[in-house]
Amino acid sequence: MSYGLDANDLEREIEIGIVGAFGWAVIEFEAVLFQKYIVMSGPKSLITEDMFRKYLMDMEAKGYVSPLEFQGKKAWRRLVIESDIEEPAMTPEEVKEFIAKAQTASKKDKKRDAAGEHRIRDSKKLAESIIRTLQQVMPKTKTQKAPWEPSLIDHVEGMHRALIESKDEFLRYLKKNIPRAYEPMKKMLNSNGEEIILLSLRMIESGQRVYPPS
Repeated sequence: MSYGLDANDLEREIEIGIVGAFGWAVIEFEAVLFQKYIVMSGPKSLITEDMFRKYLMDMEAKGYVSPLEFQGKKAWRRLVIESDIEEPAMTPEEVKEFIAKAQTASKKDKKRDAAGEHRIRDSKKLAESIIRTLQQVMPKTKTQKAPWEPSLIDHVEGMHRALIESKDEFLRYLKKNIPRAYEPMKKMLNSNGEEIILLSLRMIESGQRVYPPS
């Protein structure tokens, strides 16, 4: 047994020694286990058989060992290996603090997930509005058979690039290239903000194209 250790370190050292006394065995008689521990811990060990039994009961409460009767004698089953108990066990206060932090982190994750899902829904709705607006203001052609003709996608990409630069550049692009979309798109921008408009434009560009209801 080592000296110069605090009570917690000393207890942990003894517990590691008891688990080590099992050797390769999973089940060992209590009396044999005590003798093996005494031999392994050497002449410095001052532990008595009653103290040894008390340590075993404490270890049972921690889930390290479990008691059983084997061939009519008191025996113990090893449930852990030495490395499982080498780190100090958390105090009840530390356990409570750990659980509280975990619960707080879980709540934050759920809030972030909910906020993210809400933003995606808003962006999809806004993407529909952008598509609908462009359909209404862009010149019709005789050959147009679907809303996704190249010119519409070109303007979506142009608006995206412009808004990445700045809000003013976005408005200049609209005024120069699709002036009829200037007012409705400016209203969308002011109501929803640059981030949501950018996300909506990316959705349209990237193939997550939301076709407006017919």
